[in-house]
Amino acid sequence: MGAERKSQDEQAGTSRQESHQLDKGVRRWWLLGAVGLAAVIGAGVAWQQAQQDLAPVAGMQAWASLGGPIQLESQQGDFTLAEVSMGEAADAQATPVIALYFGYTQCPDVCPMTLAALRQVMSELPPQAAARVVPVMVSLDPERDTPARLAEYTGHFGPRFQGITGSQAALTDVARRYGVSYRRVEAQDSALGYTIDHGAALYLVSAQGRIYDRIPFTPGPAGVRAGVTRVLSATAD
Repeated sequence: MGAERKSQDEQAGTSRQESHQLDKGVRRWWLLGAVGLAAVIGAGVAWQQAQQDLAPVAGMQAWASLGGPIQLESQQGDFTLAEVSMGEAADAQATPVIALYFGYTQCPDVCPMTLAALRQVMSELPPQAAARVVPVMVSLDPERDTPARLAEYTGHFGPRFQGITGSQAALTDVARRYGVSYRRVEAQDSALGYTIDHGAALYLVSAQGRIYDRIPFTPGPAGVRAGVTRVLSATAD
């Protein structure tokens, strides 16, 4: 019995020791995991901050060779980037941000989706910030998109949305300078007769035609919201 009792005590002691070692190991790995997680989170936060700090500069540098002045036609007459008007709520000394989109009014999907996303984002912004955004659609289909037609179309998205167009030569020049590709595609089986294949990015530019950012098309307003918010912040006085 004494030997059996001793054996049981030894087993219990061994078990307690193993349990203690296990607990220490768990605590050690938990601590290392917590430190590692904190490091990952910290690195992620630092990376995000670095991206936020560098993105406007990097974006401006990336598109520095593109852009430039634009002078086309609207229903109100000649349109130029240098003479854009911000909304009434904007401070007179504020910097305008032109949201420039290249498309056409017969576009079945990406054009209305992008303009609708921009309208939603503008409705979510504080009034003074929203007033700094000047939404402009450049039609690549001057044959059908007269200034009057463009005014009617853009009016569906809001009174501050403008539509402009010009001759094929003028549009070809602007599209080349902004890196926009487009082409006319004949569609004899369609009532439209032809469509326009075109790039679907939204450009955020200054009144001098400097490109702050180029936002690729994605369904929904998230991409537009992120780009517009970032550029408004980066260009705030």
